Amino acid sequence: MISFSLVFGYIMQKSNRMKITAVARHARAFSLISTVVAITFGGSLVLANENDAVITAARKYVAAHSTVSGFDVSVEKIEGDYARVKVTPKHAGETDPAWVFLKREKGIWRGLTIGTFFTTEDYAEFHIPPSIQL
Repeated sequence: MISFSLVFGYIMQKSNRMKITAVARHARAFSLISTVVAITFGGSLVLANENDAVITAARKYVAAHSTVSGFDVSVEKIEGDYARVKVTPKHAGETDPAWVFLKREKGIWRGLTIGTFFTTEDYAEFHIPPSIQL
């Protein structure tokens, strides 16, 4: 005959295993959700910081290579270490919108060229990849 204490002990062990298994499942689910959230928002923060760095570099480049009094800058495309930025004058009659191509070198974005029209030779000179050419 099986004693009551052995049966009770077996049931308690099984109950504890089920609780531990449930806790482990919840921990795995939480871990997975945390990872997805970190990738999603972490990636967004990296992209935002990269856009900010490109905009800052483009503003400096335009200020040094243009006489436009005021302008807006918008990142159109970043591909690897190259970026294309559109520069629009705040005063519409001052000049036409232009584009700045930038390259990241050793983690720092630098302007390569600014203009309203680019030839195949321009793209080749600055090694601008076809994926961001106009």
